[in-house]
Amino acid sequence: MKRFFIAFIICLFFLNCEKKKEDTVLKNRDYIISYEDRKLQNYIDSLKKNKSKFVALPRKGFYGEHQLIIDKKGNLYFYQREYFLALCSYGSKNDTLPHFLHLEPKDIIRIPPKNLTDFLSENILTKEKDRQILIIASQNDTIKNPTFFEFLNTKNIGTYFIRRTTQEEDTVLRYKNNQNKHIYYYPDSIKWDKTKIKLPSNK
Repeated sequence: MKRFFIAFIICLFFLNCEKKKEDTVLKNRDYIISYEDRKLQNYIDSLKKNKSKFVALPRKGFYGEHQLIIDKKGNLYFYQREYFLALCSYGSKNDTLPHFLHLEPKDIIRIPPKNLTDFLSENILTKEKDRQILIIASQNDTIKNPTFFEFLNTKNIGTYFIRRTTQEEDTVLRYKNNQNKHIYYYPDSIKWDKTKIKLPSNK
C-alpha cells in the first residue's frame, strides 16, 4: 500500500509538470492572424446558423489611440493617435477599408524589445481603463515575437486587437527605415491602392 501511494504521488508530480509545461506552450505559441480571424468568423456564423441568443461581433475598424507595429524582422514600433470618444469603439461596421491617417515617419518610434513592457505600461496602463486599448499590427501573418507575448501574458491590459498592417503603415515604415536620408516622404507622390485604403475625397 505504501509503495502504491508513493507511485501515485510520483505520477501526480509528473502530470502536474506536464500540465505546467503545456500551459506555458499555449501561452507563448505562435499567433496566426488569418487563422484566428477565420476561427472568429466561423464562430459568428455558427451562432447565426443556430439562432443563438449570444452575440459575437466581428473585429471591425483598424485604429485606436495606441498602435504597436511588428515588422517582418520582429522589430517593434509604436505610434499614437489623438484620443477622442469615437475611439472608444474599435471601429464601425462600415469600416471595410482603413482610412488614410496622414501618418508621417516621425510619428512612428522604434521600441527596443527589452523596453517594451515598461514602455507600454507607462503609455497605456497609466491611463483610464477605457483607454487601455492596444492595436497590434503585424507585417507577417504569423507573430513569433516572445517579448510581445510576455507583455500580454504578464500585464493586465484592458483590451487588445491584432490585425495585419495597413498599406499606409507599411509605406511610412519603409520610408522611416530608408538608409538614404535624402529620400523624403511625400504622400501625394505615392500611388496608393484604393482597394486597400480609403483616401480623403480630395486625393
